[in-house]
Amino acid sequence: MSTQSTPLVVQYLYVHQRGEKFFYPTARSQSSIAHTAARYLECALVQAASLSLREVPCEQMLVTNVSDRGVLGREGMELLQRMESLGVRIVPAEYRHRPGYDSEHYISSRYVLDAILAAIAGQPEDRQLWLTDLDCVWVDAARVFAATPPAGEIGCVHIEYPLDWDGVGAGEFAITRRSIGELAASMGGPSADPPPWVGGELLSGTPGALRELVRTCEEIDAQLAARGEALLTEEQVLTLAGALGRVRFCELSAVAWRVLTGPRHGAIPREDVLSLGLWHLPSEKGLSLRRAAHEIRRGRTARLRRDLADPRRAGRRFNVAGVGLAHQIRDDGWIAKQRIAAMARSALGRG
Repeated sequence: MSTQSTPLVVQYLYVHQRGEKFFYPTARSQSSIAHTAARYLECALVQAASLSLREVPCEQMLVTNVSDRGVLGREGMELLQRMESLGVRIVPAEYRHRPGYDSEHYISSRYVLDAILAAIAGQPEDRQLWLTDLDCVWVDAARVFAATPPAGEIGCVHIEYPLDWDGVGAGEFAITRRSIGELAASMGGPSADPPPWVGGELLSGTPGALRELVRTCEEIDAQLAARGEALLTEEQVLTLAGALGRVRFCELSAVAWRVLTGPRHGAIPREDVLSLGLWHLPSEKGLSLRRAAHEIRRGRTARLRRDLADPRRAGRRFNVAGVGLAHQIRDDGWIAKQRIAAMARSALGRG
């Protein structure tokens, strides 16, 4: 298969600098930079394995701002090495597209724009790139790749947020679909109607389309700054870009979805979740994704390979579907065991 026809899957990780405050509600990690980075690298490792263990015909890349791997600590460095052993190419990129104001909430969400520019550099113009959040699992990559958006369009997942619900939860920076529509109209958009909310977990396009997407986001940020306004996350800016008609988005929710798990998320479950090709699992960072990462690090991948080959088994493994009381009790016990181990390491000064 030629490079031009081989999809490129791009993950991206911004590792925080010392003194930089940050808050990610679903990370469930200790607050140190190294611990947070390790938690996300565990997710990245599992996603990479979900492609490499099934020998999916694609190339993989991780874009990160890390130049000195020592900041990751021993665990983080080992995780990065494991990813490289799976064929993931590590590409450096500085964080140049920060939000226009200070906030601890989702401070790194705009890093996707820098990841895009780093990933498309030197790529053939007809190559399809798939940029994903770290906490994703590829269940049927062929189905996702078959849904490649038309030329000039950006593939994404539309999130069905209520009109007045803040999809970010960033307090004073709360933005809703309704307010995005009103903002778009005030900026010369075609309508004040609430637009579809563009999720940031999956963006797909050719280098040209992705390059134009970044340019559009930069222009929107500049326009907002001239008005004394700013948006916090990439989802907000992307949603506004769609509402203004400056980016053509292609809905990929038929093959990919943000799957919330656990007993307390309150989201309406999708009945066809096992038929999807890509699961975004933000609630599984500290549980099933971490457990799978532990198996990979120990070289115990046979069971994971079998589970990934069967959507029903994969659904149970990642708490997506078919999870009963016994499974939940096992999960609770595993979490308790990890917490005890973490406290023991901390007491010994090895955390």
